[in-house]
Amino acid sequence: MNKIKFWNSWDADTRYPFLFLLIVAALALMLGVYHYFTGESNFLAWDKLPELQAVQVPVHEFSRLLESFTLYADGYLLTEQYDVAMPVLNKLAAVGLMLLMALCLAFYAAAITTMKRIPYFAGMLLLMMLLASFNLDLLGVIGNSTGQTTLLVSIVLFALASYAFQAFYQQVSFSVRVMAMIALISLLGAFIYTESDFTPLLTTMHLANYSSLALMVASLLFMIWVGYENINALLWINTQAAKPERRFSVWQFALVSVLYLVNLVLLYLRHVGYVKGDFFYINAFVILLFSAIAGFWGMRQRETLYGRLFPFKPTGGIIYLVFATITFLSIGYAYATANDSAISVFHNLIVYTHLAFGAFFFLYVMVNFGGLIKQRLAVYKVVYQPKRLPVYTIYTMGAILLAILVMRTQFRVYFNAYAGYYSYLGDLYKGSENDILAERFYRESDLFDNHNTKASFSLAAMYRAQNERNKEILTLQEALERSPNPKLYIRLANLYDRKQYFFEKLYVLQQGAEAFPKNGEIYNNLALLYAQTSVHDSVAYYFDRAQQYAENKDVVRSNRMAYYTRQAMPEEAKELLAEIRSTKYKPLRSNMAALSQLLGRTSDIKEDDFVPDSLEQVEDLTLFYNKTISSVNKGDTSLLKPINRYLGSQENRLFMEDLLYLKGMVHHYDGRPKEARSVVENLALAAGERSGYYYNALGHWMMEEENYGIAAHYFKEAKDRGFTQAFLSHAYALALNHQSDEAVVALRDVAFTELESAVAVAQSLEEVLEQAPSAIITKAPDRDKVQYLIAYLPDLLPADVDRIVKSVQEKDLRREALVAKVDYYMGRRQWKLANEAIKEAAAELQPEGELRSRLNLQQMRLWLNTKNQEVLVKRMDNLYLTPKDKRHKLYFRAKIAEIKGRDREAAERYSQALKMLLFDENVVENAAAFFARYSPGEMQAYDILLDGITYNPYSVRLHKAYALESLNRGLVNYADEALVSLRNLLPASEYSTFKEKFDKQRRAKEAEADQWQL
Repeated sequence: MNKIKFWNSWDADTRYPFLFLLIVAALALMLGVYHYFTGESNFLAWDKLPELQAVQVPVHEFSRLLESFTLYADGYLLTEQYDVAMPVLNKLAAVGLMLLMALCLAFYAAAITTMKRIPYFAGMLLLMMLLASFNLDLLGVIGNSTGQTTLLVSIVLFALASYAFQAFYQQVSFSVRVMAMIALISLLGAFIYTESDFTPLLTTMHLANYSSLALMVASLLFMIWVGYENINALLWINTQAAKPERRFSVWQFALVSVLYLVNLVLLYLRHVGYVKGDFFYINAFVILLFSAIAGFWGMRQRETLYGRLFPFKPTGGIIYLVFATITFLSIGYAYATANDSAISVFHNLIVYTHLAFGAFFFLYVMVNFGGLIKQRLAVYKVVYQPKRLPVYTIYTMGAILLAILVMRTQFRVYFNAYAGYYSYLGDLYKGSENDILAERFYRESDLFDNHNTKASFSLAAMYRAQNERNKEILTLQEALERSPNPKLYIRLANLYDRKQYFFEKLYVLQQGAEAFPKNGEIYNNLALLYAQTSVHDSVAYYFDRAQQYAENKDVVRSNRMAYYTRQAMPEEAKELLAEIRSTKYKPLRSNMAALSQLLGRTSDIKEDDFVPDSLEQVEDLTLFYNKTISSVNKGDTSLLKPINRYLGSQENRLFMEDLLYLKGMVHHYDGRPKEARSVVENLALAAGERSGYYYNALGHWMMEEENYGIAAHYFKEAKDRGFTQAFLSHAYALALNHQSDEAVVALRDVAFTELESAVAVAQSLEEVLEQAPSAIITKAPDRDKVQYLIAYLPDLLPADVDRIVKSVQEKDLRREALVAKVDYYMGRRQWKLANEAIKEAAAELQPEGELRSRLNLQQMRLWLNTKNQEVLVKRMDNLYLTPKDKRHKLYFRAKIAEIKGRDREAAERYSQALKMLLFDENVVENAAAFFARYSPGEMQAYDILLDGITYNPYSVRLHKAYALESLNRGLVNYADEALVSLRNLLPASEYSTFKEKFDKQRRAKEAEADQWQL
């Protein structure tokens, strides 16, 4: 252990700086390893292109006139095809590089001050060359960009400081020298950054990128330095045992060393193209790591060679760590910026240097110490004490072989180095938004290393930003010819985004799939491309392949679910839904919500409210929208707050229409009909071509609330705008409003929709409406009888109602008929007969369900009208009511409080009831009458009636009450307007009767006014 931690024997003055620099080197290594795995994925980052597809999902279903009506809304399916994002400059990597480089410079400058005179000048020369590589004068610190003033000032400062320590203050400790150099670099850096013409980040990138060539040279020197250290380490492993019998023979050393050298030869042959295909080999960067670690002890061993120039402690150890750190930083920065030309330089130099110097070191060992190894002696101790072949032959012959290897590859390393350098400069000027210079340097990089990925994709990204599609295509095609890359295949395919380029896109993706048969992203895009056709087998095949190989399988599942939903493949969709246990992937959750809504399985959706802070991402909108649709009709209005927040943000203006409709649905289904109608009606007025969609929704809501006159009006608006689903609904609304003649005409109009199912239903109802009561009773099937009964209910005689109800035999239809009979007598205010009808119906209805709820509501109204308030209070909470019908309890409690004389309670309950039951004209009329008595000096009763006729402009009862209340308030003009409306709503005889009552009240009010004036 002490041999490993050799610095423990050093004094504190040298040990702590050494350990600190060792930590810096380890940090540089870790950063390099991190960027090795993440650099390319950050430069060529996956992006996803979302595509929204609307699908009609059911929101609410109800039955009227024995026909089911379903309100559909646009649910959204989200598919995502992969793309490649615009490249992002890794500026933080440049910051890290320069911070650690500054420390390396300080330690290097301090270390050379401990050398003898001649090596000091050599070390100072290297430092000056590095400073020159920074191109400091381009920053405009001192003088102009063509001079060298800043460089000269920097060199003078370093020369003076270092020479002072080397020549005059040799007794100063090493720690003080390091601190002095750090202070000098800090002062010089602060001056450069404050006086630079560029921002601190750009200044950092300038220093890092312009010095990249010098760092490559420094890295080469380090690789030469450690080029044979792996063979030296193998020698140590073979001969280091304490006992000779535990040491290995010369043949074992030779075998392992030859295998190591063969690995390097194979890497070289693979590089020059003589060996193709994948085979097992040790990665070149792993080789460098091993040799760098072995070099620590190799440096100590070599002190016999360089000891006359400078000692290992601290000079040799510090300089070794400085060069090791610079090498790790250079390689890491190349990976951080995805500079494939620079990466190729480092990779090839590792192979060249380790092969050239490693081979001759092996030869050197075998010639000098082969016999000693055979004798199992501790040769590693005397490896630098040769008897036959001198040490310098390792360097001379290795350098010659290195030169041969470089020339044999047509100086590819040289050209790649300049290609990497120009790519760095392209990044620099791209970061400074100087696109002209950036393009020039990227082109220079492409010239030195044809179609390298870094320069090609950077150029392609610039062309993408400039909308120069053809240039981008050509650049990517050339890059793919040089070095195929799955991301470039996907980016190129996505440029063929129009329908006429279908086969071009297919060809590029299939090329990519052939070159990269295990790339799930390519398969995902192929599946989505085939999804545009009717070749379902190919879609399934490529989705299977994508799910097998994709890194994010939820993306594939999400796209697959959207495809099954859009293609109406419920069995496959259910099977996929069953496979998914839980997921946090928002597009998948969004598509699951849409599918569950279509399948009527909203109870399967987890009750985890998704309320994002904003809707910046498309998946945030679709997930929030789909889950909100699934949650309506549950009495929860908490989602109104985030919806209002989204509507208040201009960033969401693209989604304003969807959010407004969502707000309307939440209001309506959760008990705020007035607000819902206002929101959606305003939306319909502004929606243009989609206005029919919103008028149809309003018609459905009014039909749900049994306001059939206004429902017919809205359906007519939707019908006039070509919304086909509204044609049949319009006819049914008219029939339910007992406008049989108009309903027949509307039923004939359904033929214009050319929807066979709707036409068949319309013809069936038309036949029913045109028959006489006697024919219905004697000849019609039960369904027709019930439809006829409901449609003509107010106009039938009691005997006809009884005969029709008695003639219905089918159980469910008979239940409908019995409830209709209750409605008939309740409408005529024949309470005794209504009570008998309720008893008859109650005996045959199921204990729960919509019919039972309707019957219970009529029972409660009967008790109220027959002054059985005590019974009502006692039994109200025990009767079954649907969630929607439970809201009527507010009205009954208000009425009971009014009867009992609890006016304050009644006022509160009426106010609550009006918010949720504004569609019920009985509630509005009674509330207005109460407030006219409770607060006669205020306009509350008038406002209630005004809201009532605004919400339901076809209500005769409310118009009558409004006209009379307007008279009471002295609003004669408004009263006259209400009278005009009543003339259009009432038959002539009934209008005349009301007109007499109206005129009588007007005269009374006028007389009262005259008497008050007297």
